[in-house]
This record gives sequence, C-alpha cells and structure tokens, in this order.
Amino acid sequence: RVLENLQPDRVFYYFEEICNIPHVSYHTEELSKYCEDFARKHNLECHRDKLGNVIINKPATEGYENVPAVILQGHIDMVGAKSPESNHDFLKDPIELVMDGDWIKAKDTTLGADDGVAVAYALAILENKDLKHPRLQVVLTVDEEVGLGGAEGIDESLLDAGYMINLDSDDEGVFLTGSAGGLRADVSLPVNITEFEGTELKIVINNLIGGHSGVEIGTGRPSANVLMGRLLKAYDDVADYYIKDMAGGEVDNAICRECIAYIVTDKDDISAIEAVSEKLMSDLRTEYRGIDDNITISVQKVSEGAYSVADDFGKEKILCLLRNLPYGVITRNADNVNFIETSLNPGVLRFKDGTFKLGYSVRSSVTSAKRELADRIQFLTEYLGGSYEESGDYAAWTYVPESKLRDTIAKVYEEMYGNKPEFTTIHAGLECGIFSEKLPGIDIVSYGPESKDIHTYMERLSISSTKKAYEFTLKLLENITE
Repeated sequence: RVLENLQPDRVFYYFEEICNIPHVSYHTEELSKYCEDFARKHNLECHRDKLGNVIINKPATEGYENVPAVILQGHIDMVGAKSPESNHDFLKDPIELVMDGDWIKAKDTTLGADDGVAVAYALAILENKDLKHPRLQVVLTVDEEVGLGGAEGIDESLLDAGYMINLDSDDEGVFLTGSAGGLRADVSLPVNITEFEGTELKIVINNLIGGHSGVEIGTGRPSANVLMGRLLKAYDDVADYYIKDMAGGEVDNAICRECIAYIVTDKDDISAIEAVSEKLMSDLRTEYRGIDDNITISVQKVSEGAYSVADDFGKEKILCLLRNLPYGVITRNADNVNFIETSLNPGVLRFKDGTFKLGYSVRSSVTSAKRELADRIQFLTEYLGGSYEESGDYAAWTYVPESKLRDTIAKVYEEMYGNKPEFTTIHAGLECGIFSEKLPGIDIVSYGPESKDIHTYMERLSISSTKKAYEFTLKLLENITE
C-alpha cells in the first residue's frame, strides 16, 4: 500500500481502496457495491437504489439523540482523463498512486480525489465508534461528473436531515454556500463525404494547461478545441485542404488540453500550412502570456493517397460552428465581477465518418441566462442542419442569508485555527442545488481538502490538508448540538 503510513490512517486506507476500484462516471457499480458491503459488515442500515446511489445511516451517539440528523455527502464517480502517452484503461485498471512530498498524485491519469476523498472520509467516520455526533446519513451519489444524475434520481423520502455537509470542494479553509446550475449540450452535425487525393497531415495543438471548466474557466485559459477552429480557418485563407478526422478532449466539464486534426492537402500547400501554424503558435503564446505559456502547434506528414474527407460545404459548416459559438466566461455578476455568472465550455470534439460532434458544459447561476446560452447553441446548430440534445440539467444552489451550520463552522474553525474561515459561492456545479430543492429548508455548506488541477492528469491531493479537513469535520460534528 502506497499510503500505508499516512495519517489519518483509516481515511487513507479507504482512499487507496477506492483508487483500486475502477469508478469513472457510468461505471461505478463495483464501488457502489463496495460501499454497500461496507455497511453490512458494520451492521449499518443501507439503501442502494437502481442507479447505484448509496445511503448509509448511523445512529446518534449518546447525548445527540434529539439533534437534527446530518447528511455527509459526496459522489462515487470520477473523471477519467489521462496523458496522451498513457495506456490506462479506466474500466479495469486501478489508479497508480504516486507520493510527491505533501502531494498524492496518479501516474499519468486523474487521481479521483474528486470525490474519492469524500467517500473515504465518510467510511472512516462510519466505522469509528469513538466519535460524538448527531444521527448521520451518508449519501454517496453516482454520475455527478456527467450531469448530477445520481442526485437527481435519489429518493428524497429516505432523507430527513436538518443539515448537510457536502465534501466536494477543493480549497482548504474556503466554505461554499452557493453554486451554479448547468446542463450538458450535445451538438451533432452531419456533413457530406467526398474523396480527395493528396498528402495527409496530422495537426496537433497541445501542451495547454486545461483544468476544471467551472473552477478554472475564469482564468482565461484557452481550449484546444476552440484554437483548432481558429487554426483551420487560418489554413482556409492560404491553402486548399479537406478535413479527414478530428478529436479533442474527453469530458465536457474539463477545458480541453489537446486537439488533433487530420487534414488532406496538395503538396504545394504544405509549406503555407506550416508557416501559418508557426505564426499562430507565436501569436497564441503572446496572447496567453502568463496564462498558458507553452501552447504548441505541430504539423506532421503522415502519408500520400486518396482519402474520405468532408466536402467543401461540410468543412465550411464545421468551421462556422467552431468559430461562432462562444467559449469561456459569458457574463460576470453585476455586483461582484470576481464572481462568474454564465460560461460555456466545448469539452469534447469529434469528427469521424461524416459526423461532427461537440459536447458542451453550460453553467450559470441564473436560470434564464443558462437557457439563453443553450438556445444560442441550439439555434446555430439547427441552422447549419445539425441536431441538438440536452441532458443533466441541474439547478443552481442559491445562497441563504441565515445558516446555523455556517455559524457553527465559523465558531469551530476560529477556535481550532485562530482565524476566520472564508465563505463564498462558486461557478462550478455542485449537487447541493438539487438537495436544497428536494429537501426544502435543509442547511447546507460545502468544503474539502486542498486539491489541484482536478479533471486533468495533473490532479493532486494535499496529505496535510486531507488530515486537517478530516479533523475539522470530526470537531464540527461534535459541535452540532441543536
């Protein structure tokens, strides 16, 4: 065990157990069953629904019998992203853990601390018979990363808590009290295929930082999918070429780090394409200086021959979509420009066999603004002859001015650490909005240990922060007395 000597030992024991069980979104059955088996082993009441959500109940300890129950909540699924060189299979391979000073990382893949650490916290708390706490309802949901489907489908009649602690945040000492709503928008654009004989080129845009499309969207980091549209349009001005294949990104809620296109052109146009690539790479490094400094564009000759490619009109439709749909921050909060209100991220791009596809994450803390942005995507797609589908539409979590839980957190945090905690809202989507609708009046706060670069293969979790956030959680539960 890589994490065997870390403290708190049971938290890291369960975190490593979780990492050994494949659990990317839509493939969480094994981890869901592991949690159910855990409950049976510890003689705890457990409900596992047809989606795979798990609810485990633990009775109140002596003296807390009349205190409202507390939900400890996190999600079972993780984002599966990996480096271009990795052969990792997220459906069968365990996460290979690596220690680097105070950080736990994974070898060439996402770590899954988002939100495996919440599951580890919950299991460690459930098995510990020496703690003081109100009645606990541990709620572990599936498919959070792909539209919050588990939370949407959970049976709220099984829940009767007065408080909820969501353990799905990644900035130590920062407590969240509101989050954006969102949806996934999928665009599919059919194009006609023709045959063209020439030189096949592999065009790669990579070495971008990427990141979480909610947390990091305000940094101004570019998307490789968006840049590919800009590059191909620039080629269109200097060369005759055709698009054969394209692929970029793995999930809609991560800023795309790499996009690859295969194009076919005449030999005489290759030098112009190479020159445009060099020029744009230089321009982008200037434009994104201090934000994303190492953007790389490469052109590689693949082979000569006859290829099936998008025809001229098909290429025009693809470029029209890529160049005209917005990306990044759309609006900021009128009262505080530091708070992002509405954003858009084209996380997944594919073109193969005559169909061009884009998968978008749309986020907004204002329902009508979310709807307006989705309608813009739909209008342009259908105008170009494509089809549009939505899924995973979830509500924003609205800030509530009065909160006993927030007051208790402030008191405990100041007593433990000598300074005041930070309370804020976030542009990322959290399941808290769904639970606040399903359980009217429930008092919710979200927090968690320090982790970085989630949704990328550079994801890492702080060991010391994991210990600190866990110890804070135990003290907070002990202090929820009314």
